[in-house]
Amino acid sequence: MQVGVTPEETAVLIRWKKRSDNHALVRMKAEAVLYASEGVSISIIAKTVERAERTVQEWLAEWR
Repeated sequence: MQVGVTPEETAVLIRWKKRSDNHALVRMKAEAVLYASEGVSISIIAKTVERAERTVQEWLAEWR
C-alpha cells in the first residue's frame, strides 16, 4: 500500500522519526508512513517497526 506524502510532510515525518523526545509510537508511525510513501511492502514495514501488518495497515489508512 503506497501513500501519498508531500515534500513538506516528508520533512515533518523525518523530523518526528529522528526526535528522541517523541513517544516511540509517534516515531514508528512516522517511519511506517515514510516507508509506505517509498513503496515498501506492508510486511517489510511491519517487521521494521515490530508491529503486526494489520496495525501498520491501520496507521496508513489513518494517514490518508
